Amino acid sequence: MIVLCRTDTLLPQWVCCISAVMSESPVFEIRITTSETGSILRAPTEREVATKAETLIRRVHARGELVAFSIMGPSAAGIGRLKVYLEDVLIEVTRLSV
Repeated sequence: MIVLCRTDTLLPQWVCCISAVMSESPVFEIRITTSETGSILRAPTEREVATKAETLIRRVHARGELVAFSIMGPSAAGIGRLKVYLEDVLIEVTRLSV
């Protein structure tokens, strides 16, 4: 089992908490939680779940909410790539809003 947890403050209104866990399931799962809602996104490939998560993060950012996400999947490498990608999305949307 791999567990990573970190908190970043991108801007005062954005706190990103990330955790990643390797699972036995053949699908990738990203749970996105905000102060208002929670969503579970699942897909068989990294690309599909990343696209879903990016779309949701951009919508949440437009509302100015805090976001936290956790990633589960069948491979440590895939989880790591998703983590880096979603961190980059958070940085991008934060920079665009300044």
